[in-house]
Amino acid sequence: MNATATTAMGGLLVATAAGAVPDPTGLTDEVLATGVPMPHPTVVDAVDGWRSSVPADASVDDLDWWFVADTEFAAPTRIVFDGVSFPTSVFVDDVEVAVAASMFLPVTATVGPGRHRIAVRFGSLHAWASTRRPRGRWRSSLVATQGLRWARTTLLGRAKVYGDVPAPVGFWRGITVSDVPAVTDLEVHADPVTGVVTVRGRCLDPDGTGSDPASVTVSLADPEGQRVETTAEVVDGTFAGAVVVARPRLWWPHGYGPQPLYRLTVGTTGGRDLTRTVGFRTLTVDTVDGGFTLVCNGVPIFARGAVWTPVRPGAVADVSVSTRRRLRLLADAGSTMVRIPGGLLPEGDEFADTCAELGLLVWQDAMLATFDPPTDLDDTVLAEVDAMLRAVSGNPSLAVVSGGSETVQQPVMLGLPREGRSMPLIEITLADRAAAYGLPYVESSPSAPPGSDAFVLRPDTGISHWFGVGGYRRPVADVVGADVRFAAECLAFSIPPSPTAIERHFGAAAAAGHTPGWKAAVPRDRGSAWDFEDVRDHYVAALFGVEPSAVRSRDPERWLQLGRIAVAEAMAACHAHWRTDPRCGGALVLTAADTAPGAGWGLIDADDDPKLPLAVLHRMWAPVAVVLRDAGLAGIAVDVLNDTDAPLVGELSLCATTDGGSVVAEGVRSVAVDPHGSLRLHDSEVTGVFRDLSDAHRFGHRTADAVEVVLSVDGSPRCREVFVVRPATETVVIPADAVAVSSHVVDGRWSVRLESSITARWVEIDCPGWSPADTVFHLAAGRPYEVAVTPEAGTDPDRGPRGRVHSLDLSAPVIVTAAP
Repeated sequence: MNATATTAMGGLLVATAAGAVPDPTGLTDEVLATGVPMPHPTVVDAVDGWRSSVPADASVDDLDWWFVADTEFAAPTRIVFDGVSFPTSVFVDDVEVAVAASMFLPVTATVGPGRHRIAVRFGSLHAWASTRRPRGRWRSSLVATQGLRWARTTLLGRAKVYGDVPAPVGFWRGITVSDVPAVTDLEVHADPVTGVVTVRGRCLDPDGTGSDPASVTVSLADPEGQRVETTAEVVDGTFAGAVVVARPRLWWPHGYGPQPLYRLTVGTTGGRDLTRTVGFRTLTVDTVDGGFTLVCNGVPIFARGAVWTPVRPGAVADVSVSTRRRLRLLADAGSTMVRIPGGLLPEGDEFADTCAELGLLVWQDAMLATFDPPTDLDDTVLAEVDAMLRAVSGNPSLAVVSGGSETVQQPVMLGLPREGRSMPLIEITLADRAAAYGLPYVESSPSAPPGSDAFVLRPDTGISHWFGVGGYRRPVADVVGADVRFAAECLAFSIPPSPTAIERHFGAAAAAGHTPGWKAAVPRDRGSAWDFEDVRDHYVAALFGVEPSAVRSRDPERWLQLGRIAVAEAMAACHAHWRTDPRCGGALVLTAADTAPGAGWGLIDADDDPKLPLAVLHRMWAPVAVVLRDAGLAGIAVDVLNDTDAPLVGELSLCATTDGGSVVAEGVRSVAVDPHGSLRLHDSEVTGVFRDLSDAHRFGHRTADAVEVVLSVDGSPRCREVFVVRPATETVVIPADAVAVSSHVVDGRWSVRLESSITARWVEIDCPGWSPADTVFHLAAGRPYEVAVTPEAGTDPDRGPRGRVHSLDLSAPVIVTAAP
């Protein structure tokens, strides 16, 4: 074996009845003959053939699962199981050597040279939870098995609201095998003022005892690869040291500035090095007047993005590739933050490294969700949080630590008074641990401001989970009065994936809405008589004035598209308000991605492809954006937003047209927006005249059908938005020949040019193998729009884009062909 490796040595996977085989001596040849080959690390449901040896109705939590491998070791060796499900025991040569206290902590075993049998028992969680233990002060609403409050494990696969997927039983993280000394427990702190990077950690021999090499080498490479290096003396197996960067470059969230990263390496001669991504930045929280706004390098940050859903171990061939693609999609859409919620799975240093590269801040919950956490497990939970924070210490992406998801909300919603829900673990212990790493801390998500007696569920103070628009089916306009200060979760909808994804997984659109396979992926709160598809249909009816079930029965494709657009419009309207409201510090959509194929909460589907609402949010989230809103009798509000670290100087042009392309008002105005600044105008301040362009005064027939606003910098369009005056309930059927579409090369890049003689809404460019810079937009009548398209990997750019342009208003799709 290699001196150090994240190994993939194979073994057998064997299923036994819960408790039937207490130790490996019971794994007779007859029992082992029922096993199937199991590469690891992997989880049970990813192993080919595992179903063949178990009852058809059995879940992975009903049985004990054994991994058995006979392996030769050339020297004393340390085996670290970085992630195993709970409950788990590790045996070496039939002797139990380690027991997992938590799914979220590593388990270590050591072996001497020679051939050894390694057996790992992943115990039945159902059997474990059947043992009676003290009840909590309140019940969790997520699961029926309340004994799970004692299990340090994920609710993925156990709480159906997260998707009808198997629980990740088995090796959900890698296994590291090392027969050389190793640096462990590395903790890093980077001071942006002094440029000092301090490190401390331990050295371990392969047998797991403390190692005492004379010193460790500490090396830090800047973004150009220039290194500073020092040595740190090892005493009693521990070390501490520091390197100094003369002029540290500050790291910024996506869109607010650059992301310079440094690479730290700590190691011993002949041992295993540890590397760490390091960045310099200051981070505080503005809590004035009960708010919550992150301040990075002295600049307030509007946190937008999504609640992260893990790529389910075993669901894809390469979790890291899938994870990176999802994070890239969020960053490209303008996200600045992802939140890792309690109750699911923590991520590791590779995730944090990718977030640092992309400029994504990370909100990290403790792995607690809705349960009353037993005080007997306080030390275990603290060890979990310490391990999570230490593993990514020094990484600039980590921004907020929280005491869990709905840990405080659950007892509050059940009516418990403050004295009946005290939790020193999250009120004091975890807060102190976050402070030791210099990180802002939130008692729970949601929660009231520190020291406040405010009601936890109020959106206008502290941290909220705001589903006024969404699950509670309030009008979209409710977002204005809600006064959301920071929504750590919001806007949960059952979002249909693309037609291509539906055809791939369900055969046809006709399967949507009612078949068991489709409904299994639609989120539903436990015990409720409705699901989130009902929520989506509510907003379809409100926006378009149709009966969704009637549309579905006759035209399921249109019903699905109406649903995608209704969700996108609701999300865009809310984020347009929050992005332009100085009292709001951020809003994170629930969720980033689906756990299974279908219409889950995710902005990204289970195949790692973006869903339609993400394209619309891209315009709301972009670092430089133009946001148009109905300002009532004041007309159309035009907000120019500049998150970047450079001044924005350009021209703002406005053109209002009627169907047929007649121009009824237009104007151009020079604008200058400071770095990290914004500017608000109204349509009459751009045109210089009053034309009631938003049709607020209702003097007669509406003046315009659409208003296009374009921000140009150095003579080139930077961003564009269209305000459609025509109500969504007003049906228009546009002949396909009323829309002209052509593709050609502009400045060395392919572009699709569109123009319609009638205002067309929700226009979507669908060219397989090509990514448009903008899609799902409106076309103002008579106003051409050039959209750059980029070839995806494997696409021949010389052939040019081919495909179709869709719109709810078009009588038929318009074909896109490459110009000769």
